[in-house]
Amino acid sequence: MDRGRQGAADAQGAAVLMPYAVPRRGTVAVSDLPRQPFSPMELRENSAFLPRLEAMRGYAALSVLAFHACMLSWDMVATGMAPVVVFFVLSGFLLARSLDRDPDPVTFVRHRLFRLLPAAVSTVLLLTLAYQTFGFYIGFLPSFDPFNVVLNALLIKSDINGVMWSLTVECVAVPVILISHALLRRHGTTPVWLLVAFLFAIAFWGPYVHLLGGFTNLAPLYAFVVGLLVQSSRTTLTRGSQPPWAATIAAIALVVLVIVAVRKQTAVTIAFETLCASVLIWLAAFSPGKLVALRPLDLEIARFFGRISYSFYLLHMIGLAIATRLLPVELDPVIRAAVLFLAALLITTPAAWLMCRFVEVPFIDLGRRRIVTRAA
Repeated sequence: MDRGRQGAADAQGAAVLMPYAVPRRGTVAVSDLPRQPFSPMELRENSAFLPRLEAMRGYAALSVLAFHACMLSWDMVATGMAPVVVFFVLSGFLLARSLDRDPDPVTFVRHRLFRLLPAAVSTVLLLTLAYQTFGFYIGFLPSFDPFNVVLNALLIKSDINGVMWSLTVECVAVPVILISHALLRRHGTTPVWLLVAFLFAIAFWGPYVHLLGGFTNLAPLYAFVVGLLVQSSRTTLTRGSQPPWAATIAAIALVVLVIVAVRKQTAVTIAFETLCASVLIWLAAFSPGKLVALRPLDLEIARFFGRISYSFYLLHMIGLAIATRLLPVELDPVIRAAVLFLAALLITTPAAWLMCRFVEVPFIDLGRRRIVTRAA
């Protein structure tokens, strides 16, 4: 879930340059050719900050909170998988940009460690302290013995904070993204699409989906690779006005995403969520014009929640658990869900900002300084 700002420039409406070598006349598609080294100008554009994608993270984080507030208020088949899938496609997209700038796998893995582990460790330790001091825990009572705490802190298990299952999938995605990016650079998009097809096919197979046990679900793993392919697809855009079909496609993708999000989550619904998220991310990142359907992504409040979205995601179940303990049970389910959402929002937001400010950012900066030092 890398939200680091690699540059201050707003890439909305900017012309997108082609990162592939121009092929000779023939039958081979440009996107099927091996990727050639980036020029300095292409590298600068690939480093441009995309504020709409940051805002999309914010909406995804708030959507997860909304889903869980509803789940605590009435029985529902939806589980909040859709916004997690959006996170995964966004991560694949942004990590592909990172690898385009520096394909060194050691640097990439170290960056992911400094990005994911500090806040995750802090959350697990916070919950461990809360249990030992107040008997506070989330969901079903997990084991807080030292070995299990370490497994949770290292993202191997997620029974102390159930939502951290998605971070386990993020860790599994690291080698998958590295392999996919290497294939894309050397052989073009075809083998990467074959990898997506394989991962999608086994997403219907239960033993694979639940291979890691607990809450961890490997079915949406291919969403990271799809995000990488969305990043590579910028070669299809050129300078010019907004395509006439873009607004319609954006609206359809948004409506379909909402419809499948509230359904029982299966391999099929996850595929639709991945497709819709990919379309919206592609349009938000590369569309030369301003789309009405994407204007909510221009709100500063959405970008604020995008900046703290990782810590917000880690802490929101704590906020909901506190709000649940304070709220009367007799409320109407809809009113209860709304009150839970607002109360948890008020509890989680300042806590997430503090964790982002004093845990996430310092460790991200530390990881970058180590990289710069080694390069020097």
